[in-house]
Amino acid sequence: MAELILDGYNVIHKIPRLRNCLKQNLEQARKALANFIITRAKGYDKNSIFIVFDGRDGIINIDPAISGIKCLYTKTKQGADDKIISMVKNSPNPRNITVISDDNYVANNCKAHGAKVKPVHCLLPQKPPPSQRKSPSSKGAEKIIDHKTADTITAMLRKEYGF
Repeated sequence: MAELILDGYNVIHKIPRLRNCLKQNLEQARKALANFIITRAKGYDKNSIFIVFDGRDGIINIDPAISGIKCLYTKTKQGADDKIISMVKNSPNPRNITVISDDNYVANNCKAHGAKVKPVHCLLPQKPPPSQRKSPSSKGAEKIIDHKTADTITAMLRKEYGF
């Protein structure tokens, strides 16, 4: 079974919408990340998605109501980076694991143990290259859609084309 492991705080700090949730509180940002992943991790069983965070004693779920996404906290002596690497290293089949992180230490070590590594921006809708974008002087009004509609379209496209 394919597994998805996210470097929790790394992802939160790289995605503006999630980073803004930090202004409310840390718990809100964690929950926003779990909900964000639910809509973007198509092709993964929710029981095989792990978000790893630094810094609580033991390993617990944030909230069992977040659609089965497992949110793990590392022991205070072990950081999330080392926990993610350990999860990959100790897996019976690391080739079935995809790690989402922009942290070079995490990425390089997970690749060395056989996991696939993707950057955080792979979770975001892709912008067209500059040559395909409309210039401000283009004729006609550019249509703008709301975030909910954009997320729905993104989810449908990810389901159609994978991940």
